[in-house]
Amino acid sequence: MINRAIIDDKKLKQIFQYIETLQNHRQIKMMFQLSFMGLRCINFCYLQVKDIQNDDLSIKNIIELSANKNKGQKKARYYLNSKLRSELKEYIQWLSSKKKITFDTYLFTSQKTGKPYLRNSLSRIFSNIYNIFGLECSTHYGRRHFITENLTAGVDITTVKTLVNHSNIQTIALYYNTNDKLLSNVVERIKI
Repeated sequence: MINRAIIDDKKLKQIFQYIETLQNHRQIKMMFQLSFMGLRCINFCYLQVKDIQNDDLSIKNIIELSANKNKGQKKARYYLNSKLRSELKEYIQWLSSKKKITFDTYLFTSQKTGKPYLRNSLSRIFSNIYNIFGLECSTHYGRRHFITENLTAGVDITTVKTLVNHSNIQTIALYYNTNDKLLSNVVERIKI
């Protein structure tokens, strides 16, 4: 089943090292990073500078997306950690060195059209990269990984639901990949 792979830290590092070799690596790396912070493809493919940058040019702590940039025509909020904010700041600096940017500038655009990537194009890019590593995954894998990592670390399911903008806790169960690390931790806690 697609996206059911478990990617360990070593394999994830290899994937990001491979991305660095690609012609358009800055955009692809940034999209992968956003995916691994729980964002959906529809969320990051239409991101604009105004979605991530404050008026004082600092990077926002929370990306607040309008309904037209989210699934189900609902508003969404995504929290950014300090590492990703730093990466976004560097990305914006790189982008501004390539072209004049405004708050309406899209963060990720096709080299061919100069317009935001189509979701199908991003799906092909992500799938091709994962396939190189023998993984059957899509743009949604990072989101699944984010959910699994947080639940495995002991973050309660309600918090994870909020972080990924799900309206129902049961949806989290569909994304969660049970793994040996979690199962071992659970059994180790049992005192006999």
